[in-house]
Amino acid sequence: MNIKGLLKYLPVVSIVLVAIMLLVIVIIFTIRNINAQNERMEEFTARQGVSVIRTLEAGTRTGFMEGDWGIEYLQMLIEQAAKDPDVEWVGLINSDGIIVAHSEPAKIGLRLLMGKELNTVKAVIRTGEPMSFTREISEGRTIFEIWKPFTPFPDQLAQTEIIAKHTRIGQELLDIFDKEKKQVLFLGLKMDRFKEIRRQELIFAIFMGGVLFIIGSASVYFIFVVQNAYLVRRTLDEMRTYTRNVLESMANGLITVDRSLRVATFNPTALEILRKNKEEVDGRPISGLLPVDDEIRQVLSDSESILEKEVKISVEGRGKSFLALSVSPLRDPESSIARGAVVILRDMTMIRELEQKVIMSEKFAALGRLSAGVAHEIRNPLNSIRGFIQYFQKKLKLEPEDYRYTELMLTEVDRLNRVISKLLAYSKPREPRLGIRSADEIVDHCIRIVEREASEAGIEIIRKAGQDDLPLVLVDTDQMTQVFLNILINAIEATSRGGSVSISARTDEKGRLQIITEDTGEGIPRENVDKLFDPFFSTKKKGTGLGLAIVKSIVEGHGGEIEVESELGKGTRFIITINTYQAPPVDDSLDGYDEAGATSRAS
Repeated sequence: MNIKGLLKYLPVVSIVLVAIMLLVIVIIFTIRNINAQNERMEEFTARQGVSVIRTLEAGTRTGFMEGDWGIEYLQMLIEQAAKDPDVEWVGLINSDGIIVAHSEPAKIGLRLLMGKELNTVKAVIRTGEPMSFTREISEGRTIFEIWKPFTPFPDQLAQTEIIAKHTRIGQELLDIFDKEKKQVLFLGLKMDRFKEIRRQELIFAIFMGGVLFIIGSASVYFIFVVQNAYLVRRTLDEMRTYTRNVLESMANGLITVDRSLRVATFNPTALEILRKNKEEVDGRPISGLLPVDDEIRQVLSDSESILEKEVKISVEGRGKSFLALSVSPLRDPESSIARGAVVILRDMTMIRELEQKVIMSEKFAALGRLSAGVAHEIRNPLNSIRGFIQYFQKKLKLEPEDYRYTELMLTEVDRLNRVISKLLAYSKPREPRLGIRSADEIVDHCIRIVEREASEAGIEIIRKAGQDDLPLVLVDTDQMTQVFLNILINAIEATSRGGSVSISARTDEKGRLQIITEDTGEGIPRENVDKLFDPFFSTKKKGTGLGLAIVKSIVEGHGGEIEVESELGKGTRFIITINTYQAPPVDDSLDGYDEAGATSRAS
């Protein structure tokens, strides 16, 4: 087993070791407490025995001083003392080992010839100090014995001898209580009550030891649990923070979907790509955000599959967006069933627009080269044809009908010439001659040009009030006039009598100027909207399909953008966005700066 495997069992081993240490400590303290209690019990018992002996000494002394006292009185005192529930026996023995008095009268007169008792008597008489020890008797009982010199009246012994010589009883006592203190009183105390108390104390000590062991083990376990929970929570917090930082730092959007096809989590990039706020995404059905319902269901049914697709959706404030989607299962580590799905979003709009621009640029470049060559080859024959038609009109006397045909031929030749001129203008656009202008002035000029045509068609031109103090723009006036005229004429031609065409100006969130033209015409089918700026694509019977292509070329040549929004039955909107003019820092050396100079330097 490696170190990592051993570390897994470290908490359990630590708890067991601590528990064993606690148990050993509890056992040691319990044994010490029991020993201390035994010592206190023996000390207490010894004191109790000494008190009994002193009581007997005091009784003997009192009886003797009253004069009418004998050995019978001492025997009576011993028998009365033995009636105490804690006293097993009481006896008096002299230095010769003869029992003088005893709580059991049958033992009076017996002699201790040898053994522990005789040795104890001699030791007590020799030292003059009491001795105590325990003795085991029948039935497992324990008796605490105290042996002490019996000296009821050592100070009054001389006077006692004078009194005792004149009485029989006194003479008997003098034989017993001599000056050398050769009598010993022995007392046996019952230990049953103390033994029961000690047993209860032992049980209580064991119980308290068990309680302390359990509490200590539980405390250690609780500490480990709390520490482990803290470490786990801190690790989870770190992992959660790390995961959140990873998700928030992702360049791609991420959305997780549960099995009910509702959004569970998402990262900020996903909100930015979809242009949604949290409330519009959290817990909402994924079908309301992305067309990936079928793919998610397939992934949920087959947890091994990963599906990819590219979709085109409408994003608020951005128009059409191209998104590359990757749908993969969100697997449960303990089961093969997918808990949900993970959707990765990549915004491909810029890439697709660049690809489209590259394709269009290549196509337009090829078309431009072809158009320039064809235009040059066609224009010269057309001029010759026009000259010959005019020559025959003057040379020949034509009938009126023939003359109309020749005029029609001239008209068609002129139309072809205009198409070729536009084709040349598109294939070889001239560089814009920039100047500082007011976009409002250019728009108003274009409106005045088309007012009469709109009035004759029964269409109202509406100039909407825009923002005050619109910024100036750096543009080619002729080219931008061509742009606005083309769009206004198209709008008038697409609007039925009684309709209206409105035009307004504003700035966007980036500070750029936007010119918005709206009509109330029939609108453009969805499939044709993306083709409007393609050369030679036109929805008008007599259109060349080059007008809007030239418009886009001019706008992009100014570093701007043009967008179109249309809905059948409601009309069409063109949004032209161009950069505003940024005034250079004021410099005294530019006092002679004028518009012409700005135009020449800008160009």
